[in-house]
Amino acid sequence: MISLASSAHTGEPAARQQAGAARVAGGGKQLTLTAFVMMGLGGAIGSGIFVVSGTPIRLAGPAVLVVFAIGGLATTLVTTMLTEMAVTEPAAGAWSVWADRYLGRWAGFLAGWLYWTSGVLTMATEVVAASLLTQWWLPHSPLWLFNLLFTLAVTGLNLLDVRAFARIEAALAFVKTGVLILFVVAGGLVLAGAVPGFPPPQGSLRGFFPGGFHGTLAALILVMYTYAGVQIIGPSTGDLDKPQTNAPRSLPFIDGTLLILYLAAVAVLIGLVPWSKVAVNGSPFVALFAALHQPVIAGILNAVILSAVISAINSNMYGVPRMLTSLAHRSDAPRFLARHDRRGIPVAAVLASSACLLVVVALSYFFPQNIFIYAASAGGVTAMFGWLIIGATHLAFRHQKKGTLKFRYRGFPLTTYAALVILLLAVAGAFLTPRQSVGVLAGLLLLAVYLALYWLLKHRRAGAGP
Repeated sequence: MISLASSAHTGEPAARQQAGAARVAGGGKQLTLTAFVMMGLGGAIGSGIFVVSGTPIRLAGPAVLVVFAIGGLATTLVTTMLTEMAVTEPAAGAWSVWADRYLGRWAGFLAGWLYWTSGVLTMATEVVAASLLTQWWLPHSPLWLFNLLFTLAVTGLNLLDVRAFARIEAALAFVKTGVLILFVVAGGLVLAGAVPGFPPPQGSLRGFFPGGFHGTLAALILVMYTYAGVQIIGPSTGDLDKPQTNAPRSLPFIDGTLLILYLAAVAVLIGLVPWSKVAVNGSPFVALFAALHQPVIAGILNAVILSAVISAINSNMYGVPRMLTSLAHRSDAPRFLARHDRRGIPVAAVLASSACLLVVVALSYFFPQNIFIYAASAGGVTAMFGWLIIGATHLAFRHQKKGTLKFRYRGFPLTTYAALVILLLAVAGAFLTPRQSVGVLAGLLLLAVYLALYWLLKHRRAGAGP
């Protein structure tokens, strides 16, 4: 059963988690700056940009470029907060540990479970995206079957030795970053008329705000979802070599690369095809080349994007179970989830996280047309709830630390408040479309369930006495 410590602000549960994490890690900084940057990019670049991006483009039109810029700004502010706290107090449980220490036990409990939930929902979205990409070759096959096969495959990969997993993930991260760069360069050449044999572009940036404020705001939550996987750098900072110098150095590479690549890729996409005809079922990038009568290129791109999506599932399946073990170390989750095998793999937490994906397999059987947007919007909303806790934790962290910080960013507290406003707008905007509102309601329900569970267990523990 989940048990909760009785102290509220002593930091004792967080300290116990750090001690447990240290025993598991076995010592040693294992991530170089390059590996850390690729992990951040690998966590973010996946179904969000390659598949989900079609929906916000259809909602906002060319104005989606503004939305991606706003999303990139909010992501930069959040990752800087994470880095500032991680450099000062590295912890495997990241902001769940910091929220526990600076806001109280309820915040640490909520932050940890929200991270785990958003991670599972993100993996669910990636699994459905992988299935949609596979259906491009096998259009008459059932979606639920592919969902099941990908869930089992990713679970198996994450039960491999960690070093083998790292090698696979590093290769996939380079591939998907490279394919975005290649698309931007190739698409730019087509737009410039420098590629013989390709038809002239049909896209247009005219009518920049066709969806008005309503469509632009509605697109924000899904755009934020495309960036959300970058949050993996929070728990990973504890494994970074020379974190006090390398963590701040990594931010321009991670945030800058994501912002530039996303803006460039979307600009090229809507330059080549009318924004109102951008595909929303499957990858709009693949659909573009299919529409240009380039089936071979479309097929190759589909395969590469499929590998990118699998990479994103892998990245999340690495981080999500480890948050579950962090919760277990602090007695905020069943203690058996803290166990690792002899190779350091949290087998129970991996299997528990994978089991939740089977729910998506079942839902995809009943809602094959809408399950993708349901999972993406719910994952985006729960991720934004977690990021809101990061912002609140950062305010409390700065207030208590004041002049003792090892690394600080400029503009505090205005920049933190600006990030919180953007995140709240993203959640509010998700109510503006029916399919996204289902995801919002699911996210709010999960939030209420976790809060109720915390208070129920707290009062039960208090009633049991010392």
